[in-house]
Amino acid sequence: MNRQSLKLAWRNIWRNKRRAFITIASIAISLFFVLMLRQMQLWTYDFNIKNTVSAQIGYLQITDSLYIDEEILDNSISEEQVPVKKILEIPGVSEVIPRFASGALTSTGLKSKYAGVLGINPELDNKSLKLDRKLSKGALLSTGDRSIVITDKMAEFYQVSLGDSLVMIGMGYQGYTAAGIYPIKGIIDMQVGEMSNMVYMDISEAQYMFAAPDRYTQFLVNVDEQKDLPVVKKQLAELMNNSTLEVRSWQEVLPGLKQGLEIDSYSGQLIAGILYMIVGFGIFGTIVMMYNERQFEFGVMSAIGMSKKRLMVVTMMELLMLILMGIVTGLLLAFPVNYHYNKNPILMGGETAKAAMEKGFDPYLGMGLYPDVYVANAAVIGCIALVVSLYMIMKIWGLDPIKAMRK
Repeated sequence: MNRQSLKLAWRNIWRNKRRAFITIASIAISLFFVLMLRQMQLWTYDFNIKNTVSAQIGYLQITDSLYIDEEILDNSISEEQVPVKKILEIPGVSEVIPRFASGALTSTGLKSKYAGVLGINPELDNKSLKLDRKLSKGALLSTGDRSIVITDKMAEFYQVSLGDSLVMIGMGYQGYTAAGIYPIKGIIDMQVGEMSNMVYMDISEAQYMFAAPDRYTQFLVNVDEQKDLPVVKKQLAELMNNSTLEVRSWQEVLPGLKQGLEIDSYSGQLIAGILYMIVGFGIFGTIVMMYNERQFEFGVMSAIGMSKKRLMVVTMMELLMLILMGIVTGLLLAFPVNYHYNKNPILMGGETAKAAMEKGFDPYLGMGLYPDVYVANAAVIGCIALVVSLYMIMKIWGLDPIKAMRK
């Protein structure tokens, strides 16, 4: 009976190809758009955390506990306090990056203003900070350089170009005066955000200028996968075993960013919920159409002796097959699009790019390939389709063959 019912259900689907295609398309298109939304949203979070947060502040950050409340060089740490080799042996750790961050009054001619100073390791940070992609004039720093790289915004403010020099004066380690005159080697395109007012120096030169040899403001620890972050942080804290050092995750360093991502995620879930409602009503309309078109057919089959139980079983099999085909079609439509934009993110422009850069993010838009997103959303769409399909089953249960055939 089950095999016959399955065969009958399959034939019933294709007796009216237009109706079958409409039902499949309504489910497939609904799933397609929900997947586009969620994959894009989650990709944006991971991309910005991996490519921006990890480079600027690290997944994990090791600093002196006093530096958290007072970011001055007197609260910096020495390399001997941080066992870099042992940290790299922790499973999941990808790299350890030393950083030297401070600030100084920079001037040329009659113009001056305060600017951040970031001492970097050119071999590591030119790539991790994507300075190579942002370079607009000149060249990037090399190890041992006694020159600087500034931003377009600073070059415009000071009205300087390559070869010109900036005078820098600031507060060094333990009260020493930090001062120097540095030629401009390169100019990078960083028009907005906090990083647009930043002077980049070789880390050893920055330490020399601020009279802080072998001192660092923080060590950035990056991991291969963000899911490993809690375990790595726990092992790192045990390895430090030093009350003067603090290990913080990027969520603790930038709580505002974490809250912003959470709020954005909730808004995305709200939009997905609205889409689910639209999907539900769309599929429900299709089911109502199917029942009204087949009402006479159901009446005839019931009148000639087919039990309502078997009629409901056959109809439910039809609906299940249509739902399954719709889900599979939606997944097949979404995956190539997701894959393409995962490998080829779109570089945004205009106000959208400016807003992203003001928050310190790279202005790219792409899509993820998260298996759990495919499974979860396919299951939700499938459940919605099943629930609204109960309308037809209930209508068949209360079917009056005579009235159905008259209609």
